[in-house]
Amino acid sequence: MSHLILFAVLFGFWSLLKKDQQLRDGVSNAIWIPTLWIGITASRPLSTWFGLSGGSDTLEGSPMDRLFFLVMIIAAFVVLSRRRFDWGRLIANNWALFIFYGFLLVSIFWANSTTSSFKRWFKEFGNIAVILVILTEVNPLQALRAVFVRCAYLLIPLSIVFIRYFPELGRRYSQHSGNMEATGVTFQKNALGTMILVCGLMLLWDWLERSRPGQVRGSRLERWAPPIVLAMGAWLLIVSDSKTSMLCFALGGTIIAAVRLPVLRRRISALGIYTLAVVVGFFLLDWMFGISTSVITSLGRDMTFTGRTDVWRELLNVGTDPVLGTGFMSFWDDARYQTLLPEWIAFSAHNGYLEVYLAGGFVGVALLTMMILATGFRINRSLGAGGDYAVVRFAIFVITLIANFSESNFACMTPLGFLFLLATIGHAQPETAAISARVPVRSWAGARQKPAVNWT
Repeated sequence: MSHLILFAVLFGFWSLLKKDQQLRDGVSNAIWIPTLWIGITASRPLSTWFGLSGGSDTLEGSPMDRLFFLVMIIAAFVVLSRRRFDWGRLIANNWALFIFYGFLLVSIFWANSTTSSFKRWFKEFGNIAVILVILTEVNPLQALRAVFVRCAYLLIPLSIVFIRYFPELGRRYSQHSGNMEATGVTFQKNALGTMILVCGLMLLWDWLERSRPGQVRGSRLERWAPPIVLAMGAWLLIVSDSKTSMLCFALGGTIIAAVRLPVLRRRISALGIYTLAVVVGFFLLDWMFGISTSVITSLGRDMTFTGRTDVWRELLNVGTDPVLGTGFMSFWDDARYQTLLPEWIAFSAHNGYLEVYLAGGFVGVALLTMMILATGFRINRSLGAGGDYAVVRFAIFVITLIANFSESNFACMTPLGFLFLLATIGHAQPETAAISARVPVRSWAGARQKPAVNWT
């Protein structure tokens, strides 16, 4: 029975995939590069899907996984080369991003293992090349939504099947509490929450776009699939008990959906100012009345953020270099520091800002702050120009800043980190302007394809 249900889910995904491919104009076959990239980073390593070991060297990982990411990165650069992508213009318009990643590259020279640190940096930097495959499509908005919608159609239903019918794949005992936790297609409940957050948020955006008056009316399967998969995702968020993902999905979904209201749509340009006012107001109320305690306890958590404050205290006490840090992705493999940590701290700072501090010290945090501020100003400027994608970028920006208080997503090869980089890099042109090109969209992105990207 369980295998029959698994087959039904896979057949349903195949049917939705074929329908999705028919409906999306201006999307080439090259979009499978970011689709596979997100599908793996949002779930579990490729070697695990094939039932292979992760390799004997923890610094290097599985040869299959290394080969997969290398092939995807090379394929992305080949596509960008055929599209004659202007790297100089990209760097000039995203100088804060490249300064931050440039510093992380330099930091490999004082890492515990320079070779391994460089390999991890190269894989993380590969996110940018993969993102540019999306943004240089003839119809970048359709391409962006296609990547995450297709991942959502597969990973969310498959997670339920794993949890309900294949518990050896979809559940595990928590190393901290000893309780059984749902993991679905991922390895950990918070990773499951992040997968649902990014895929569900993009699926919600796509559904709202397709529900607009005048859009082509699809089949009954196409109309009902998004709300059904979103309902599945909501159930998984409850089962996984990932409070951060619940909060971020509710906030991001509210931002994306709220601008459909005419009263807010006329004020999109002021959305950033309104949000800043809300944040300042919250901190003032918290200072006067301590409302953060009530908010956190209402989410079923205590003021230690489920023990995270204890983790942060221990990490800050190990004595890393406060100026330059330990080198990119090097702290967790350095035996000198690991011997100073309790056994219950396992390979994550559970805070993106602290993770950057461990890797790059105060210099890294300063450059991260500069990148965040530059991104915020650019997104706020794009809000002034209007458009739904500007609102989506703003929603991604807000939830990423919040999520990094409890999980590490900056430069850590996570799907939310991928979304943040995408929102940082550029603002795609409206779909109507891109579709008019009408190039052969099913080819592998030859040089005839004209990128539709406005770097603002």
